[in-house]
Amino acid sequence: MTISNDGKKLLNDISSASFKSQNGMDAFRFRADNEQFISELDQLEHLGYIERKNDRYFIKPLALSQLAKESPDARSILHICSLVFALLRGTYKDNPGQKITVSDISRNTNLPEDDVRVGLRIIIQTPILGSHTSDFSRENAYVAPSESILKYKSFEDILQEIQEWAKRRDSQYRESKKLTHISPRYPVGQEISLSANKTNWEAIKNEYGVTKRSFGRKINFVSDSHKREIIFRDVEHSYVLAFLGFSKPAVILAGGVIEELLRLYLKHNNISPPSNSFDDYIKTCEQNRLLKSGISRLSDSVRHFRNLVHLSAEKTKTHTISKATAKGALSSIFTIVNDF
Repeated sequence: MTISNDGKKLLNDISSASFKSQNGMDAFRFRADNEQFISELDQLEHLGYIERKNDRYFIKPLALSQLAKESPDARSILHICSLVFALLRGTYKDNPGQKITVSDISRNTNLPEDDVRVGLRIIIQTPILGSHTSDFSRENAYVAPSESILKYKSFEDILQEIQEWAKRRDSQYRESKKLTHISPRYPVGQEISLSANKTNWEAIKNEYGVTKRSFGRKINFVSDSHKREIIFRDVEHSYVLAFLGFSKPAVILAGGVIEELLRLYLKHNNISPPSNSFDDYIKTCEQNRLLKSGISRLSDSVRHFRNLVHLSAEKTKTHTISKATAKGALSSIFTIVNDF
């Protein structure tokens, strides 16, 4: 993922704005001031270096590792994140599940509260938090680290993992550029990709009548931004794979999305299933009237097909997953979340 010199300059500008304010940069103003680089900005967003939220630009963790060698502001943000991470990890080790406020983080790290907020804006994009307030400027704003923080010894470990994810995503994107030529029936002027992009969701909307925004509203109970991003990504990938005729991986992904959504929905409703299995998630939802029986049978069907796709089960063509089945599995996701 080579970034042009223009792209690096744009990243530096957004990084500097992120360091000065937790509210990021006005995206409209910045794009207008850099009209000749709009395509570069779109590319940076597509590659996961920056995030556009509520029409503000924010730097993403992936960009920090790219900019740290050249940008003092990026190094400062990285230093802040490292200090906050160390405190959060220690907090979890001593008191798992404990919330820690912005003011407590500031006091224990000797960082100004504004710097803490800048660091947290980056940290909430990583998979180490169980919960957090959406607005860190509020009184008693807090974060609560999750068990996943124990997987990492330092914030640099997280950045390294994110870089590896990005490399795999880039590899998938290049491979998908080849795959798009397999299916000329895709609408003219549109190109699907195994990387997240608007075209995928436009195609999903055309086929299933579901937009990314409406789907996101239905899964508001998924508060962890990293988990939401993974769910959105897997829905896209399931659609692309099904469209291209890769039915087996499409069903596996769709089943995984449904299983995780059911688990998180039960957790949101403070209901514990007998065991952490797809079967028990379905049964518990139905027993507690969280899903209509017809809807739960849809997820049960996806579980059946997901179990069927193991190599040992594909003994005959009768057991081979069809493209129609793969698309039906994806449709089940939208049908089920509509009942949440």
